[in-house]
Amino acid sequence: MPDFFSSLTRRRDFLSRVGAAVALGLTARLPVPAALAAETPPDPDPVDTADKWLDGLKGKHRQLFDMPAPNSGIPQLHIRNYMVTYREAYGLTEKDVNAVGTLYGTTTPLGFTDEMWEKYKFGAALKIDDPAANAPLVRNWFAHPKEGDPFAFGFFDSSIEALQAKGVVFILCNNALNFWVGRLSKGGMGTTDEIRADLLAHMLPKVVLVPGMVVAINKAQERGLSYMYLA
Repeated sequence: MPDFFSSLTRRRDFLSRVGAAVALGLTARLPVPAALAAETPPDPDPVDTADKWLDGLKGKHRQLFDMPAPNSGIPQLHIRNYMVTYREAYGLTEKDVNAVGTLYGTTTPLGFTDEMWEKYKFGAALKIDDPAANAPLVRNWFAHPKEGDPFAFGFFDSSIEALQAKGVVFILCNNALNFWVGRLSKGGMGTTDEIRADLLAHMLPKVVLVPGMVVAINKAQERGLSYMYLA
């Protein structure tokens, strides 16, 4: 019995000291297992390198143009008008105005060189004929049209190359690229690995590959870009 009361007294003394330490704010942290202590809390919103294209959009006016179909270059004409109107009617410079054009769906081939258009028959796939040759188009006139091309009512300054020179950014969807790679492979154009590597090596200069257009559009809107759908 004495041993029992003695241990009880010691336990009460210990709890009293702990209580006093808590009241004074003097308690030390409980030891953390080494494995947990070594862990670094994850960044709640890590910066993905795939989003770097957004970092250069510093203009006061910023808009993303959603263009899933080529439509004879008319969507690009809208982008051109956006840039030109801000310059001529509002007196703004190109650093004040940002525009982004999307390449996915049937605009995916617009992001590739003439060589790829001829090799993979993009004109035939898109049902776009070259009136001068009376045959499916085998060059990317959306990037660099020539005199006589029925492109955007003759506004050749709305070509991809001309718009890029004005600071317009074109982003190409990786998911859409994979769809086209699979389609071309099933058509006997080569293996998926071969075709994908070939296309990636022949993207138009400055076109940015993004993981998925649905996420890219969301990311752009989160950064404050307005949105316009170009049918």
